[in-house]
Amino acid sequence: MVGFALLSTVTGCDSKPEETNLLLPVEFSSTPSYLILTSPSVEKLEIRVRGTRKQIETIKTMDLKYLVDLYADLVSDPAGEKVRIDPRTYYIPVLKKRIFIPNGVKILGVNPDYIKVSLERKVVKSFTISAPYAGVAAPGYVALSARIEPPSVIITGPESIVASINSLKTKPIDLTKTNESFKKKMPVDLQGFNIKSDPAIVTVFIPLEKKQIIKTFKDIPIVLKNAKRGDNVNPSKIVLTIKGGHDMLSRKDLKEKIKVSIDVKGLKSGVYVRRAVINLPLQLIMTDAEPEVFTVKIH
Repeated sequence: MVGFALLSTVTGCDSKPEETNLLLPVEFSSTPSYLILTSPSVEKLEIRVRGTRKQIETIKTMDLKYLVDLYADLVSDPAGEKVRIDPRTYYIPVLKKRIFIPNGVKILGVNPDYIKVSLERKVVKSFTISAPYAGVAAPGYVALSARIEPPSVIITGPESIVASINSLKTKPIDLTKTNESFKKKMPVDLQGFNIKSDPAIVTVFIPLEKKQIIKTFKDIPIVLKNAKRGDNVNPSKIVLTIKGGHDMLSRKDLKEKIKVSIDVKGLKSGVYVRRAVINLPLQLIMTDAEPEVFTVKIH
């Protein structure tokens, strides 16, 4: 891939000098391990060159770039004693000798003359990850809190950015129409920051269960088992509050399947206080009953 764009060309014969502008990508090397390059001022250099048409055509086929050697450019004697580079903003001059072009081609000008670079201290910090949900699960189902493996990641980045991060999440997980638990690999959402996450992708386990709701059923009749003519119970109906899955409690025939009874077998004539036996379909839980005791009259 040619690393520049041809901006303008002056026409002429092959031997007549021509001038043209080239764009060279800027690359950086030798960043100290304890620093991070945060904001180079330019990504490409514009240079104006003069050469023959053939030389210009040759340049078009070359992978030209401008390399900024941070250590060599920021240390006056890079071959001597090792010098520690401080985290701050630097202005590095552009050196024509770093631009390798064919013999006979002359560099007339470079824009800009300096490259501004900002270096920050590199920090490493562990963050616990959470997984937000998007969308709504299938009717009658609800997603519980996700379990993430690993539960935390190691973030590496510029000190100012890492210090500004309070929490990290994965990209949102779509729950639309899901009706069973599942797992999914999700990338950590770095929010566009110049940071790296290790690992960059985590596994999220999303547990789904049937939605639990509470519903009140009124006027459920009390059945007297083994009763004789004239035996009665007061009150004759009960109010039940029941907890269960949305699908079960939404059934139209549920009230008919709730059985409440008092067995009076063996009771002699008289008045008795009794509790009712309440039988519910499986997976349902009674949370309240009103009243709790009943008056039974046996003739």
